[in-house]
Amino acid sequence: MVQRIPRVLGVGLAVLLMSSPAFAYTVYVTNQGENSISIIDGKTKKVLETVKISQVRPHNAVLSKDGKKLYIANVGSGSLSIFDTVARKEVDVIPTGKGCHGVTLNFDETYAWTANVQEDTITIVDLGAKKVVKTTKVGNRPMLVTFTLDREKAFVSNGGSGDVSVLSASTAEVKKAIFAGKDAMGMEVTPNGKELWVTEGGDNIVSVIDTAQDKVIHEIKIGSDTHGIVLSKDGKKAYVTVRKEHLVAVVDVPTRQVVAKIPVSELPDIPDLSPDGKELWVTSRKANAVDVIDLTTNKKFLTIPVGNDPHGLVISKN
Repeated sequence: MVQRIPRVLGVGLAVLLMSSPAFAYTVYVTNQGENSISIIDGKTKKVLETVKISQVRPHNAVLSKDGKKLYIANVGSGSLSIFDTVARKEVDVIPTGKGCHGVTLNFDETYAWTANVQEDTITIVDLGAKKVVKTTKVGNRPMLVTFTLDREKAFVSNGGSGDVSVLSASTAEVKKAIFAGKDAMGMEVTPNGKELWVTEGGDNIVSVIDTAQDKVIHEIKIGSDTHGIVLSKDGKKAYVTVRKEHLVAVVDVPTRQVVAKIPVSELPDIPDLSPDGKELWVTSRKANAVDVIDLTTNKKFLTIPVGNDPHGLVISKN
């Protein structure tokens, strides 16, 4: 016999579930001044542990979809570290290229693509074999790699040449270069896949690139030294760190207008969003800290001390 939940109880249970706090999440910060990873509990906002790794100047990082592996680009060692987030320790190191600055996983997480700023290359790492299987020359001083949602193209931001390289995602061959602006760095593809937003700190702008036409269709003046960028899940807002003005600019994506400027600690670098989208976390390199911003009020409400010269920041989604 199937037992039915009384209607009133069912409604109460639904309200309880809807009002329950957001699930737990973890924040990982790469401290390049001391070769360590700070691990922060997203709910309590407390540093759980700071773990040393074997490599020099851990820079940008990315998490596996299940949150069990953190892949770290080590700009000082020219290597990729694999960090076990359950055991909280570095478990593998794979040599990549000089100045390994950024790392991105392909869609099925079988390969990692790294941008190597000191040799103007990207390397593709077979994560099963734990070795580089391809190296491709791109523009000058490549910073980061990202993919189109259709899995056809890879984009590489080149800080030195001020352009974005367009590569085949299947062959890693360069198809063209899109002039963007000086110090091209941060990149985000919009949730609908139609646009790539790129920060250019030397020109104080964000360029909007049409991913089908591979051309810049708009430029947005932001502030002095635009650097990191993250888009909201619904694609309506872009959050851009403005390093020399010590703030985060909030951009309305449909109108291309800056709608808010949020003061933060000195030299903000890499931002990321909490899983519920209600908080923005930002590394502050000069403060040796991470700032947390309430996006309902667009105000910083907490600064969490971490290690020396924090750079990369990535938040688990589970």
